[in-house]
Amino acid sequence: VQTCALPISLLQLVFASALAALYPGTAAQVDTITVDYGIELRRIDGFGFCQTFGRSYVMNGSEGLPWAKQAEVLDLLLSPERGAGFSILRLGLFGIQPSNPGGPDAPPQYVWDGDDGRQLWLARHAQAYGVRHFFANPWSAPAYMKTNNDLNNGGELCGAPGTDATCGGVDWRRAYAEYLLQYVRFYAAVGIPIQHLAFTNEPDWTASYDSMRFTPEQAVDFVKVMGPAVAGSRLNVSLVCCDSLGWGPNHAVRYSAAIEADVEAAGWVGVHTGHSYASPSSTLLPTTRDVWMSEYALDAVDEFNPFWDGGDPVNSGLALANHIHDTLAGGNVNAYITWFGDRKSVV
Repeated sequence: VQTCALPISLLQLVFASALAALYPGTAAQVDTITVDYGIELRRIDGFGFCQTFGRSYVMNGSEGLPWAKQAEVLDLLLSPERGAGFSILRLGLFGIQPSNPGGPDAPPQYVWDGDDGRQLWLARHAQAYGVRHFFANPWSAPAYMKTNNDLNNGGELCGAPGTDATCGGVDWRRAYAEYLLQYVRFYAAVGIPIQHLAFTNEPDWTASYDSMRFTPEQAVDFVKVMGPAVAGSRLNVSLVCCDSLGWGPNHAVRYSAAIEADVEAAGWVGVHTGHSYASPSSTLLPTTRDVWMSEYALDAVDEFNPFWDGGDPVNSGLALANHIHDTLAGGNVNAYITWFGDRKSVV
């Protein structure tokens, strides 16, 4: 919990000046102002970023960035003294069982290269800087677990309600839950605890790249499979849902409302998440659980405008500051996670 660092005398001056401007003649009546630092209005878990889809490779020099510049980028992102001091790292969970082991009841055949697209390299550095929140998020189940037999272009998880005809009654739900938990175990084995685990990313959006659909009802159904699997794993991990494309009534609100309407599912989900693309994250989600705005980018195509207010309503620092403010003040979130922390590392 972060508290206001302004001295009481300065706070008095600020409030007195505001009163004087609004109601002339009242400033002299302001004698004392009491600030109760013992009241917690909202816990802030932190601010974070993601470097999946090869961005960690670029940070680690795949395009020629020397170590001195790599260290500079790490400092700018992770150092509380010399940079942004991000405290959450969102990891993209991909490909630890690339081949069908022979069905959902066959022994799994996991593959772990100890590198994870350089995300493990980044996670180690983040941990050294003091990051304590690691959040794993898959974009899709393995292709053979899905109705379209494809990592890309949506598709649904076989075994979810409504998939029997396409999947011939084959149910991959439990195997998918174990697949996700195995990723957490791989990181735990090298000393990096993943505390937050999702099972879907933008389930309301069909993308040409890695993607998978869940309706709110299917998400509730899978939560009731995943929740007991998490509990049985004895891993200290919180279940996250549902990272929808937007925030409003047609997006995150729908998923949160469906989860909260089911007593069992509501008990398993620890963090409700949504993105801020299709609708802004400036309203409340219908839950009393923790809420994270888990992805937003100003403009994924154009370059970021480094000036605080360069007259650019999309990519300026002021536009980002306004979005963060609206998300914290209106969405009452516990965390704010941007998309790539570093889009283009260059020499």
